[in-house]
Amino acid sequence: MRGRQRATFDVGLPNFVSLVNRYKKAVVGIEVTQERHVTPRLLPFGMPWERPEADSFRSINIGTGFIFDHKGYILTNEHVVHGASKVMLRQYGKKDPIEATVVASDYTHDIAILRAPIVLPKTILRVSSQKSARPGEWVVAIGSPLGLDHTVTVGIVSAVGRPLKIGERDYPNLLQTDAAINRGNSGGPLINLSGQVIGMNTAVSQSSQGIGFAIAAEVLHNTVHRILR
Repeated sequence: MRGRQRATFDVGLPNFVSLVNRYKKAVVGIEVTQERHVTPRLLPFGMPWERPEADSFRSINIGTGFIFDHKGYILTNEHVVHGASKVMLRQYGKKDPIEATVVASDYTHDIAILRAPIVLPKTILRVSSQKSARPGEWVVAIGSPLGLDHTVTVGIVSAVGRPLKIGERDYPNLLQTDAAINRGNSGGPLINLSGQVIGMNTAVSQSSQGIGFAIAAEVLHNTVHRILR
């Protein structure tokens, strides 16, 4: 039919190399030591010679964080560092890990802020303060899945505003992505092609493939400014 124009789309794949090279040094791997105490149960009738003594053991949790300001503050998930007795960071290109301190946290929103004597990279990762995520746009996740530092995965934003309940936490506003997210990616950045952090990788559906979730940037931005005051 005359006068009707066919829509055209840019189907070329982006070159992610320059984006990753620019921001990878702002991403850190996290290893957390947790001390847990267990009290053995009393034997029947709780006889005095059966008095239990507390036992303790150590567990290791892994995750990711990213430098988001020039003071050296690092953002990650609260569940990554929850109950930590020691937090160690592994920075890109550095041989030895660095001990960090948890300076602020918000259990409800699952956000924690760390600080450590790290070498600041030339470029940090800034958290977008606006609702910029759009379904269908390209995103890059950088993190430490299974402890493999600075692993890069790519995908798209699959949906926005997803509510999710995990344990005692209610997440009312998560981004859904098909970028590969695994154990150890928690706390890492989800970056758009403009280099903005539009989300923080937080959870993955264990019963499916290609369904990961990230805390939306506006939640990160508002929470960080509130708990750092």
